[in-house]
Parts: sequence; structure tokens; C-alpha cells
Amino acid sequence: MNDPHYFQLSVATKEGDKKIFRERVYCYELYHQLRCILGDCFPYKLDGEVDKGGHPIIRKRKTPDLIVHKPGEMNQNLVVIEVKPISVKGHLKELEKDLETLQYFLGEEGRYYHAIMLVYGDGKQNLHETIRSKVASFSKSCGNRILLVWHSGCEREPETFCFE
Repeated sequence: MNDPHYFQLSVATKEGDKKIFRERVYCYELYHQLRCILGDCFPYKLDGEVDKGGHPIIRKRKTPDLIVHKPGEMNQNLVVIEVKPISVKGHLKELEKDLETLQYFLGEEGRYYHAIMLVYGDGKQNLHETIRSKVASFSKSCGNRILLVWHSGCEREPETFCFE
């Protein structure tokens, strides 16, 4: 993603232009970019914000940001993804909620192989330590199957953190 619009949305205010994080704007562009890369020959499907309410096996009503799976086949659930802007460091309850969703989908009902917690924004070179330690803690409880991805800014390669 090279356009800064997808990292922070410009909003008109009485004081002038203000940039704010909007998770859905980032997620929808990420979905578009991933669909372009994966194409139609990729054996799995990428879906966004699939509400699992009413699912015959997954009992909790959870809606992850993105999933990579084979619809209709519980043994083909590849990756579940949650996305948060860097501003989540000031709202750790939101991060914990998303990590609980990832943890749930890695469990017996969701049966996903791996999970990704993607944090984006602000252009800094280092990810805030409270975010790293929170994700590491949840990953450890799931057999280290949660990968942390830090996308610090447009035209920057995402950085990956594995926990063991």
C-alpha cells in the first residue's frame, strides 16, 4: 500500500485537515491488494468480516477482519486476521478483544491453522513494547500460532514478529 490515504484518512474539521486512523479503510484496501496478489487460482478464499453468528459449529458470534479458508470445509481454515491501528496502544482492551477473537478461532471450534495480528500506522520504525508483549502473551497461550505484523507506513515493508 503506497497511498497514505489508506493509513490515515483526511477529515475536514473547523481547524482544517486532520488525519485519523480508520481501520476499515485500511482493511478494505488490504483486502483489495491481497485479492490482486492471490488471484483466482489460489486454492483458498479470502473473505472480509464474515459474521459467524448462526454458524453450526462456531458457537460464539465473532467477526474477524479477514479470513483465508475453504468455505464449507472446517479442516481447511488457513489464517484468521485481525487489524488494529497503532493508536490501539492507548486502548489495550480493544487489542485484547481482537487477540481473544484470534485465540478463539485457533481453538477447537474455529480450527484455523494460524492467526495474524496486524498493527499499522504512524511511520515510526519501532513497534510499541506494550503491543508486542500483549501479542506475545496471547501467542504463547495458543502454541505460538499468532504472528504479529507491524506495517509502520506506506511504502514500507511490513515487519514480522514470531514468538517462541
